[in-house]
Amino acid sequence: MPIGKTGRWRLQGGGPPAASEATPVGEAQEPDAAARQLLRLPPPGHRHSLLVIQLTLQMYLGAGLGSRGVPRVLSLLAPWMPVSMPAHTTVLNWVYRCGLAILLQPPQRREDWIYIADHTLELGTSKCLVILGIPAARLLETGYSPSHRAMQVLAVKVTTHSTGEWVATVLREVAERTGVPVQIVADHGSDLHKGITLFRREQTTDCVETYDISHRIATLLKAELQPDARWQTFLAHCKRTLASFQQTDLAFLLPPRQRTKRASCTSTPMSSGRKTCSPTRAGRFQCRSAHLRSDGRRRDHLRDRLGVARVRPLHVLLGHRHPDKAAFCEAIQAASDLQLTDLDDAFWDLADTGRARFLEGFAWASAYREDLAVYAQMMEQSKAIQSVLKSEGLHAGVCASLQATLAPRTALAPRAARFTDRVLEQVEVQAAKIPPGATWLASSDIIESVFGKYKMFTARGPLKEIGRLVLAIPAFLTDLTGPLIHEAMTSVRTLDVECWVKTHLGDSMLARRRQAFKAPKLDMKTA
Repeated sequence: MPIGKTGRWRLQGGGPPAASEATPVGEAQEPDAAARQLLRLPPPGHRHSLLVIQLTLQMYLGAGLGSRGVPRVLSLLAPWMPVSMPAHTTVLNWVYRCGLAILLQPPQRREDWIYIADHTLELGTSKCLVILGIPAARLLETGYSPSHRAMQVLAVKVTTHSTGEWVATVLREVAERTGVPVQIVADHGSDLHKGITLFRREQTTDCVETYDISHRIATLLKAELQPDARWQTFLAHCKRTLASFQQTDLAFLLPPRQRTKRASCTSTPMSSGRKTCSPTRAGRFQCRSAHLRSDGRRRDHLRDRLGVARVRPLHVLLGHRHPDKAAFCEAIQAASDLQLTDLDDAFWDLADTGRARFLEGFAWASAYREDLAVYAQMMEQSKAIQSVLKSEGLHAGVCASLQATLAPRTALAPRAARFTDRVLEQVEVQAAKIPPGATWLASSDIIESVFGKYKMFTARGPLKEIGRLVLAIPAFLTDLTGPLIHEAMTSVRTLDVECWVKTHLGDSMLARRRQAFKAPKLDMKTA
């Protein structure tokens, strides 16, 4: 049903242009006279030119400027360009109107749609279900790893009670507009998986459900490592070290904060642990701004090992500092007949202040060296499998490609080899669902990326909730050309945005908070 002042839609095509129509990389197309004239003029009912609206949307959605930062940048451009400065509320209003216009576009009906579905959460009880779509015919040109601009938003639905039946209802509504999809890629969240199952049962044509490979490998890693006592004690050591040394001179050696989703929650501490062990193996402590020196403890250690006579000449070095190991060794050899082979590890632990300080914080990591090597093999195999699936897609013969790419089992630790076999079994299960000759998506990483960018916008607000900023999702997934923005500003009014928000979202948390803390009015008659 058309909305807005004009009561008609001219936003055709939904999504980015076809490959044959796209501008070659590095070649900018000069706008013609009509397009330049269109940019100079404001859309009907507006006082800002289309150029200002387009620049505003590009800076907010593309460059990551806030709604208050965009007018400030435009004010810097004003001496050289014919631009005006919109209010920060106007910036957001343009985002909402463009996003709603794109969301309400009727998608093209096709027989090869692929859906990618997932939920996102913020503060409060609301959950937002987003369904992205891409035709299977376009996967090859995207390298089976589609970008934001390759996707089209097919649905943005918000609910406070997501069930399988509700998800199935949303999928039916989308399929009525696009045609039944050939594939739905998602993680196995309980309500999402149930909804997809219910939807597929109702269809007369085949629709494949694919378990997102990134999420599946993460669950396999979790099942493998969670019962592992060595892994758990290693994580506990990492946590204690982070708390003890984050405000010290060793802070730059600490592992980064762990992510809580997908395989990165395993990869981050594992890779950091292996890197931490490397200075101990190679004897590299130049990363610390320390020195080497000779004092009584070091001399006594050598005297106990080598005798008083051989060590007595080192007395002249007591208290002297040396910038590095080479200079220290040269000074020892110049003052005595000692050879480098006479200086054992215990001596260097005492003499090298950088080494001593390093071991104070990270000596415990060496005990996990062998375990980390096995964990690293598991992680490397997982990444190699994902790399192939995300570059070649999911098809019937993909397991043969994986076997040719992966390290031979004989080169792996037995545990890593068994884990690799379990992952390949799961890949085989998903690949067997794909029709012969077809190559479809293996991962829903793109929707995780979309949610990540969306949360960048919500993080700027006073309360991180699912609100009207969900309309930014269709806006930043689309190439906002001048004609498209012009039609969106003409067809969708602020009133239409408010009606959509009231219907789909209700009152915001901020509005309810203001109402809850609103001071009562003073009744002058009873005062």
